[in-house]
Amino acid sequence: MFFDMIEGLKKGMMPEPAPLGGRCRAALSKKLALISQPPAYWIDDPKRNPVTEHLLWAILLLRDPDFLDVIVGIILMEQAESDGLSAEEFMQKSVEQLLALAPYTSFREQLKQHLAIK
Repeated sequence: MFFDMIEGLKKGMMPEPAPLGGRCRAALSKKLALISQPPAYWIDDPKRNPVTEHLLWAILLLRDPDFLDVIVGIILMEQAESDGLSAEEFMQKSVEQLLALAPYTSFREQLKQHLAIK
C-alpha cells in the first residue's frame, strides 16, 4: 500500500502529501476494520492488513496529529496482543528504520528535520 512512498524515500524523495494522505486514510480504515475483529482473524496479507510500521511512517511524514493518535492506539492493541514492545519502543524502532531508508546523509538530516527529531 505504501510501496511508492518507500521506494521514493530510498531514492531520496519526499512523498507528495495529497496522495499519501489518501492512502493513509484508506489504510487506517482497513486497519481499524481488521483490529475490530478478534485477533485470531488478523491476517498478515498487507493488502488487507496494512503494515503498521509503514502506516506509522506515512502518518509521521504527513505530520497529522489526529492520524497519529489513531495509529498509537492501533500499535498499543497490536503490541498488547503480541506481548511485544511498548508503543514508544515500537515507534522509536520504526523511526530508526525509516531514517535508515535514506540513501545519503543529507536526506537523512532532511527527514529528521521534517519529523522534528534531534
